[in-house]
Amino acid sequence: MQMHLTAQQIRLYAQCGWIEFEEFFSQDQCQKLLQEIKQILQKRGERRAHSPEALYKIGRDLWQDSKHLQQLFCSKLFSAAASTLSGKNPLQLACDQWIPEGMSFSPLNMEAHLSLQGLVCGCLLSIDGDKAGHVRFCHPNRLPLFEKQAQLLIAYGSLQTVYIRNPQDPNNPSLKDLGYNFGDRLHPKTHPLC
Repeated sequence: MQMHLTAQQIRLYAQCGWIEFEEFFSQDQCQKLLQEIKQILQKRGERRAHSPEALYKIGRDLWQDSKHLQQLFCSKLFSAAASTLSGKNPLQLACDQWIPEGMSFSPLNMEAHLSLQGLVCGCLLSIDGDKAGHVRFCHPNRLPLFEKQAQLLIAYGSLQTVYIRNPQDPNNPSLKDLGYNFGDRLHPKTHPLC
């Protein structure tokens, strides 16, 4: 399934830096997605992670533990919309990040919180609470979080996206485990093309 964007929606994204789509997912789809995320977090040590900050730290790149999530994030439903809005093609799945309820950010932009330079588009999925099923696509210099909601951020990059040192990112060293050094471009072997 592919999402067809209107010229007005593309203009709104360009003007505001983000756009929201209501009921992008059904309540049933949200519950299944939430269960899958909770299973991954549990395997990663959720029982020891009691604070929103600790859950945030173990919630990076959930797609690496789930073929289903990787397929969903790279599906035409998400990647075609991100490509159309950003004007970039092809896209690369740069990362995803679980953002638990109660997590606060300053400044509100992706680039300040991720160890990646050259991101082209983000997608925030609200999968719990009163906005469950809503999706916000955003420019990398924006992070229009859903208030008081657990949510999932999907970050898309281009073939030029680079791993950088970012002391604000608690997961900054995570790509070193995959053999990356600061300044390396993301490789399609570890970050699939969408």
